Amino acid sequence: MSTIRTVMLEATFVVAVLATGLTAAEAARAAPVAATVQAAADPRADVKIESRVQVERVEQDAAGQPVKKLYAPADIKVIPGDLLVITNVFRNTGSRPVTGFVINNPVHPAVDFISVAEDWARVSVDGGKTFGKLTELTVISTDSAANEGENQTTVPSVSRAAQPADVTHVRWTFPEAIAAGESGELSFRGSVK
Repeated sequence: MSTIRTVMLEATFVVAVLATGLTAAEAARAAPVAATVQAAADPRADVKIESRVQVERVEQDAAGQPVKKLYAPADIKVIPGDLLVITNVFRNTGSRPVTGFVINNPVHPAVDFISVAEDWARVSVDGGKTFGKLTELTVISTDSAANEGENQTTVPSVSRAAQPADVTHVRWTFPEAIAAGESGELSFRGSVK
């Protein structure tokens, strides 16, 4: 199979996976890690989350001016480099306010993170173990270089500032209660690898 076809199939698969929304396991992780109460008694279970992925394209309007348009992945051919807008729509369907709510959204490996819309969101560059502002995070890497024959040397660990491409997860920890009936959207942007 050609590289181009493989990339196209992967991109189509990624968008299909992303378009399905959060799985039940991911929705369960939306509650804080320290929470050990039963879902039926916990008002956080009343917050429903629906994920949506859209492809952003810049087109010209009738006057020849560039305009951004959003498309469902099923409606267009998704290609590497396409910009994605990943949105989590939340709604408190219960009768009580919900405090301590957290949404964790993994960034699919075939998507390069670009930015998050909300300045109070935090990101992870270590698979969801720690979170912070991107500008505060670092990445430690070691590179192995193969020499002639069986000898191999390891370059020492190097610490560098984290880059958007290093982001593996996005987390929104709600600073205030989500009122009964309240809804909203949280989003981040990425591109198809």
